[in-house]
Amino acid sequence: MARKGENIYKRKDGRWEARYIVGRLANRQAKYRSVYAWSYTEVKKKRQDAMLRMTDMDYESQPKAGTVEAVAKAWIKNSAHKWKESTKCRYQEKLNNYILPHFGKREFSDISTAEVESFISMIQTDGMPGKKPVGAGTARSVLTVLKQIRLHALKMDHQVRFNPECIIVRPQKAEITVFTEAEEKKLVATLKSNTNETDAGFLTCLFTGIRVGELCALNCDNINLEDGMIHINATMQRLPDQSGGDKKTKITIDKPKSECSIRDIPINKELLEVLRRFYKPGAFLLTGDKDKFVEPKTMENRFKSILKKCGLKPVGVHSTRHTFASRCIERGMDPKTLSEILGHANVATTLNTYVHSNKKSKEDGVNMLSDLFSV
Repeated sequence: MARKGENIYKRKDGRWEARYIVGRLANRQAKYRSVYAWSYTEVKKKRQDAMLRMTDMDYESQPKAGTVEAVAKAWIKNSAHKWKESTKCRYQEKLNNYILPHFGKREFSDISTAEVESFISMIQTDGMPGKKPVGAGTARSVLTVLKQIRLHALKMDHQVRFNPECIIVRPQKAEITVFTEAEEKKLVATLKSNTNETDAGFLTCLFTGIRVGELCALNCDNINLEDGMIHINATMQRLPDQSGGDKKTKITIDKPKSECSIRDIPINKELLEVLRRFYKPGAFLLTGDKDKFVEPKTMENRFKSILKKCGLKPVGVHSTRHTFASRCIERGMDPKTLSEILGHANVATTLNTYVHSNKKSKEDGVNMLSDLFSV
């Protein structure tokens, strides 16, 4: 079976096969070459070595690309029309804070794979000068931007020396909080005791799993009280303001992070009655006003205040999403259904990122084998 995204397969004869692109036909269809070995690790190393040799052979026959800064600028000019504003801001932030300060004035075509690998390792372990080390997610994003700039240089038939396929970002286990059932009941009781729009919003997060940006952008027109459905089609973010004005940032309401995030979520009966009390056509759920809104940062601060009132440790609103996913699995919801409710592209993301086992579920799992002791 192939490992997802790697083009590495185990053959019927027991060997591993790894394929890599060596060129393209006139119709742009990829031409592949394969290497073989008796283990996954060995075949991956053989493919990396073959790709590096191929890069070295092609390198001298093409013109140099120019500075990293110039290539990056050309890439943005060529590609920005295809991006959402939030995507452009994210790419620009990785360029300005990491890539350009380190590589900006360097000739792009002279940068080696070893240099890029060392750079990625450096921002994870030591951090950029004057900054803290970054997590694996940020390091992967920086590498993704370098990959995209590299692809632009290749399209322009420029010399490209480094190969990001040979670089592995060191994973880091993120600390994720899931409320226990007792903690969740305490939180729900507090939110229901004297419910206002903010409390209704947090109850919506706990019982639908929506993201805080989606909650802040939620308009009552997207809540169908008759059918008991919430239609998610927008998210709110604070992004850098590149218009040249006095403000450094601005609030934007745009489409969600992916097509899969545009979705319909059923509302359970108890939550539906809460939302009915705050329903005002055309208004934001969190304000009851058509023009005024509450931004995600404000909701994060309000959530910590509520947790303090409950005697719970301060965590982000995103913990409600993890808690929702875990409760759904514990109560028997199938992963595919949960994945669609959360707006994920595949079930693996749901299971690997948002479903968390606890001590009781582990005990219940191993106790399922108890009958085998009775033979």
